[in-house]
Amino acid sequence: MIAALLPLLLPTVAGAAKVKIPKDAPYCAATGTRPTFVSPMGEPFRAAPGQPYPAAAWFAAADRDGDGAIGEAEMVRDAARFFATLDRNHDARLTPDEVTAYEHEVAPEIAIYASDRLAFARRPGRRRAGESGYGGPSGAGRYAWLNVPEPVSAADADIDRVVTADEFNAAAARRFDALDGRQSGRLRLSDLPRTPQQVQMEGPCWPRPTAPLAEPGRERDQPR
Repeated sequence: MIAALLPLLLPTVAGAAKVKIPKDAPYCAATGTRPTFVSPMGEPFRAAPGQPYPAAAWFAAADRDGDGAIGEAEMVRDAARFFATLDRNHDARLTPDEVTAYEHEVAPEIAIYASDRLAFARRPGRRRAGESGYGGPSGAGRYAWLNVPEPVSAADADIDRVVTADEFNAAAARRFDALDGRQSGRLRLSDLPRTPQQVQMEGPCWPRPTAPLAEPGRERDQPR
């Protein structure tokens, strides 16, 4: 009886195992890639290869009352905590030297030009008109819910190259609103999107090609 049913069951099992990959899905992350999450205000959280994605670590720390949701006040409070770690001379201002220290020492992975450029390139085919040769998210946006390449300097509202504590807190409130698509006043981890890197690690994603990717600004069929 079971033997007679097997031919009928096998096509169903095979079909269930096949996952359709969207045309605009990214390339898969390289083997051994370290899971990295950058919080809305730019704080990096890292996990060992093979470990769960660390967005939950930031969320749990920011959820001060442990109710499973983050309100705007909690997000601003968490931003102020992170700001204090960057403000080396405790003058409530992040000067260019302090911002540079953040970029090079605290979160070096947010460099615009990723060492694994293939991982975040648009897939497949030629890029769209007016689009960067790198395509897709850049800088911290590769590891975050918002595509803000440099989250700390982006808080400089008056563009005077100094980020004040007030500016940083105001940016936190704006980013909370950007993430709160339902306008509920509360963020739950289950409602937030996966980061670009998280998609690359968890799929669906396209297998990485063996041929090298074309250089930025140069089409594949152009001579070198």
